[in-house]
Amino acid sequence: MESIEHDFYLNPIFIGLLLLAISLWLYIRQGRAKLPPGPWHIPFVGNPWELAADPDLRKSLRRLHMQYGDIYRLYMGPKLAVVISGYEAIKEVFVKRGGEFSDRPESLIFTLIFENQGIVTTSGEIWKKHRKFTLTTLRNLGFGKTSLEGKIHTEVTILLSEIAKQQKNPFQLLQLVQTSVSNVINAMIFGGHFKQDDPKFKKVMTLLDETFENTGPQNIVVFFPFLRYLPGDMFHVKKTLRNVKYIEGFIGDLIDKHMENFDENKIEDFTDAFLLKMKSDRDQTDSIFTKKHLTKTVLGLFGAGAETTTTTIVWAILYLAAKQDIQARIFREINKIVGTDRLPSLQDKLKLVYTEAFIMEILRACTIFPVSIPHTCSVDLKIQGFDIPKGTTLLPDIDSVHFDPNIWGDPEEFRPERFIGEEGHLLTPEEFIPFFTGRRNCVGESLARMELDLFIPALVQRYEFLPPEDTTLDIKEIDGVFGVTHKPKPFEIRAIVRNKDAN
Repeated sequence: MESIEHDFYLNPIFIGLLLLAISLWLYIRQGRAKLPPGPWHIPFVGNPWELAADPDLRKSLRRLHMQYGDIYRLYMGPKLAVVISGYEAIKEVFVKRGGEFSDRPESLIFTLIFENQGIVTTSGEIWKKHRKFTLTTLRNLGFGKTSLEGKIHTEVTILLSEIAKQQKNPFQLLQLVQTSVSNVINAMIFGGHFKQDDPKFKKVMTLLDETFENTGPQNIVVFFPFLRYLPGDMFHVKKTLRNVKYIEGFIGDLIDKHMENFDENKIEDFTDAFLLKMKSDRDQTDSIFTKKHLTKTVLGLFGAGAETTTTTIVWAILYLAAKQDIQARIFREINKIVGTDRLPSLQDKLKLVYTEAFIMEILRACTIFPVSIPHTCSVDLKIQGFDIPKGTTLLPDIDSVHFDPNIWGDPEEFRPERFIGEEGHLLTPEEFIPFFTGRRNCVGESLARMELDLFIPALVQRYEFLPPEDTTLDIKEIDGVFGVTHKPKPFEIRAIVRNKDAN
């Protein structure tokens, strides 16, 4: 009898009917609510084609925003998603009401990768405690402070030397920049440094890059989980998990070395501090400070920190090579304020107004995260009169803010001058949110800004960046690879050492 009942509950027809009943209940429940407007959808299928209508995700979002307003709904399978567009709506939801909308939704890919550990995908008290610990520890280690400048300068110098090895030949900058940027994070987390040609570290960087790129096509699997079981690996889910397993093995080996040599009186990096916290909590049966949490936190810091800063620097070099007039103006400013006998420093930032405005315009025009990491709510809520059922996925549309003509006037134009006031001082509009805003803004913002303010001026100070001979760089043709981040397609540039007497 028990065997018959067991077989019945595992029957595919029964499971299918049960899922259909649950989906129908959710559909009817949502149908009674006053949901935000949105395009038509097929019950249980949704309308995933709305975001896939154009390879450029931003164009799909802009079309929907124009048609339905600042707050609109989409369905991916039976799951309801609400897009929050425009600065005022984003501010209302994620700043003024950030406590209500700071949780992360269940997401198949992120759940498989992070397993609800660390700070990227966790919610509630676990997230609050880990975020507080992470920020406090990183600040104590120099996060956002001038004491970190020396470590960044070390990596800047190495990058400049690696570029010199290209000997004016066309090359792709991505991997060189990625290794240098990752080494800054590595110095804070593990207190070490990897050479540009270290094979294991290079493989980790390559796998991280692949994982970020594959996440875009995997969005369909998030809403239709059964697709991951199709023959083969059409959506690269298995490949992503293999990549993550290798990266975590790399991280785990570094953690193990720290554990072997741990000295609680000698806390030199983030891992040391985390191990000290683990030791102090070892008598607590429900401690959330475990080796697995540490591994997932480090994975998030490496992934997000290396990817966003690397991508921004690569965008900057592309624009410099494509817009020689802007590059020349930046160099003239650096040459006048800093000269060529020392590297640009953080103290130079306030004087390098046009250079800083250029970096800000890169962050606006290229918007590395067109859509920020999804949020959700743990209870039924309302936004501007619309019902937002518990568990709804909320998608913050940063691109809608950075390309709002009512804010920027001519958002399609690349114009650093928009960040410079009439008296020549730098302007930072509150609508400038490349690292998002509210409670779950980017943990690594201060580090990223420091790296950009030191890497980019030093690159322009030393080199003139040009397209390969007899070619041009068309930004519109190179624009548009959408994974987790928005990055340019692969391109080559030449780096010519500047004449110290140039002006």
